[in-house]
Amino acid sequence: MAVIRKSGRGWQVLIRKKNYSPVYKTFISKAVATNWAQETELKIEQGIFQNLEEAGRTTLKEILLSYRDNVTTKKRGHVQEATKINKLMRQDIVKNNLARLSTLKISKFRDAWLLDHNPSTVNKYLTIISCSIDYAMQELGIYLPGNACKNVKRPREPEFSSDAIETFEEDLLIKFAADSKAVWLKAMIVLGIDCGMRRGEILKLASKDVSYETGTAVLRLTKNGEDRKIGLTPRAMEELKKLPVNIDGRLINCKNVDQFKFYWRQLRRITGVKKTFHQTRHTFCTRAGMKGWSAVEIAAQTGHRDLRVLRRYVHLQGEYLAKKLSQN
Repeated sequence: MAVIRKSGRGWQVLIRKKNYSPVYKTFISKAVATNWAQETELKIEQGIFQNLEEAGRTTLKEILLSYRDNVTTKKRGHVQEATKINKLMRQDIVKNNLARLSTLKISKFRDAWLLDHNPSTVNKYLTIISCSIDYAMQELGIYLPGNACKNVKRPREPEFSSDAIETFEEDLLIKFAADSKAVWLKAMIVLGIDCGMRRGEILKLASKDVSYETGTAVLRLTKNGEDRKIGLTPRAMEELKKLPVNIDGRLINCKNVDQFKFYWRQLRRITGVKKTFHQTRHTFCTRAGMKGWSAVEIAAQTGHRDLRVLRRYVHLQGEYLAKKLSQN
């Protein structure tokens, strides 16, 4: 039977059952305390009561820390995700325990961050919060009625538009990259535009994985976690042949991503081309589509698993579509 006793200005309910953890809760009104006690005892008898006590003791910060150390460390992009989690753990929202982490609180966090961050960035952090709560429920066995973050409406990300690099922009980038101290920069641009390779795939490309006889290259441990064989254009192979092979077998002698970003920003300043390197992939996809490649063929080259995502990379201009119509 439940014990209801005066506690300060409220009323505390204590329920003890054999083979069941004690349940405590405090209410302002004795009548409310009595009703809750009766309902809870009935649920315990029926075996359907779920105790939120552990969720009430565990903060979101503690869960994020555990998620970072036990889940993030096993991911290929662990450095970037760990950095995001560390930043997230400095925010006020992580002080909430899981039982009090409501959809409304997360929505307020979203709205506050949208003032200083773009929608894509905010969505990435919301995903981390959601995944960490799922981890707490599924891996740590902490009971919650549901994942409050999954009810939060995600900010709409802007549609990609005109992301392909224009021919005159490509000429400028190629011309000045050839004069850069980073002798590998021109080759990277060509591999991005001609072959649709990701920056990380290019930086890891090894000499042993390139076959000039078949015009192919094997990309190891790609973003999707799998190896992928792609085709190389004659221009791409010509640029690769010019590069000296590093001691570790890599063709691109770039120390890290920060060094690449330095030279890419420098190239943008010199040329006035305000495009990101990732847009070289958009350029490849767009040009392949205009040459008549099927979506499956483009995905095989670029490594896109979801054709809906690939659709965002192909930017067919109205003039091209009009020309196609005139040919029918």
